[in-house]
Amino acid sequence: MSGEAPVGKERPLPDGPQITLVTVVIKKHYPYIQDQLDLIDALNPGAPFKLLVVDNAASATGGLSSADPRVRLVAGFDPAPLPLEGRGSYHHALALNKAARLVDTRYMLVMDPDFFVIRPGWIDACISHVEARGLSFFGAPWHYLSYRKWRYFPCVHFLLIDLEKVSAAELDFTPAIVEDRRWLNSAAARWLKKYLPRLYNRSLVESRRDTGWRLRRLRGRRASEVLQPVLSIERELRAPKHLRHERGRSFERLLPRRWSYLPAPGSYVEPEVAPEFQRGEFEQLRPEMFAWRGEAFAFHMRRNMRDKTKGRTDDDTRKDEAALGGLLARVRAGGRLG
Repeated sequence: MSGEAPVGKERPLPDGPQITLVTVVIKKHYPYIQDQLDLIDALNPGAPFKLLVVDNAASATGGLSSADPRVRLVAGFDPAPLPLEGRGSYHHALALNKAARLVDTRYMLVMDPDFFVIRPGWIDACISHVEARGLSFFGAPWHYLSYRKWRYFPCVHFLLIDLEKVSAAELDFTPAIVEDRRWLNSAAARWLKKYLPRLYNRSLVESRRDTGWRLRRLRGRRASEVLQPVLSIERELRAPKHLRHERGRSFERLLPRRWSYLPAPGSYVEPEVAPEFQRGEFEQLRPEMFAWRGEAFAFHMRRNMRDKTKGRTDDDTRKDEAALGGLLARVRAGGRLG
């Protein structure tokens, strides 16, 4: 599940691109495109790839441009007609469904614009791993700090798909958030919440069917592996409140995985396993962090979530941007954070 077992020697890629990186942006993500290109080139010198960017800031001509011949920009969608509940997820899914039909390489890597891989040679390493393992899906799960999201299967933050094993026609990223909300607002759910609150809360574990949830239904017939979120159970998982004590955590470990607030042992790593993440910039930025093969692999800014943090100011945003810029420059220059 963790993807840490050894694989064969990484082989050279063919001359032409085997992989298309797919990302969806709105206006605030525009600066990340050049950041990604610079970082990818620094860590993967000479590796051929394409970058397909769906500009969801506009349904016609967007404000994003790129002179890089590897980059293809396509128009996104107007979000106004979409459901208010989960509108961002539906908007994102429409763009990904469009992009999936435009990919003409064997591998499609769905990647958030603010998900930064910091491992040198990661493109070749990931493709080699997927081929050696016979995987259909490989990537980052939802970080386990959010127990309502699904676990142990990749999500669209970083999702590598072998299109020889899963056809583009099978890919449907549409969420079911409206249906989920309909259940949560139902009389049955309200009764359960009022009279059996503990059962109600536990029923929410892995219940949110966000963008890409339909792909999980293919995992019974297709092999998949995930990165390991970096997580301190004792220090970071603070809700529900019984998780703050060892007695409560011990109880959770006895429960079936589907009903436990805690992720399965071995599906995550403690921060000490990835000391590269123990730097001042990460303390300030507080991104979601992921390891692979016992080393730091990537971090995710989740800017859409950070923008909603109470009390944040424009000055906080500027400081974060400066810290992120310095961090990426250090990775580009040295290859590793070490």
